[in-house]
Amino acid sequence: MAAKKAKKKKASWGGARPGAGRPKGSGSGPSPNARRNRAAVMVSDSELARIERAARRMRRPVATLAYELIAEGLQTLG
Repeated sequence: MAAKKAKKKKASWGGARPGAGRPKGSGSGPSPNARRNRAAVMVSDSELARIERAARRMRRPVATLAYELIAEGLQTLG
């Protein structure tokens, strides 16, 4: 007598699970102080190299250092 073949399960993405996703009430949006706007800045190869060297020396992400440089420059404008 031949053994019965096991029924092959269909692939599943898991569906809804209790506790999955964001907690209730967390959809109030970003904090008022959040950096949520973007601006594109074009720099030369040598300028980017200087920013990358400074970021590496300061152990900071390049984007964070670039943001801080722009923010400091805006402070001097008044």
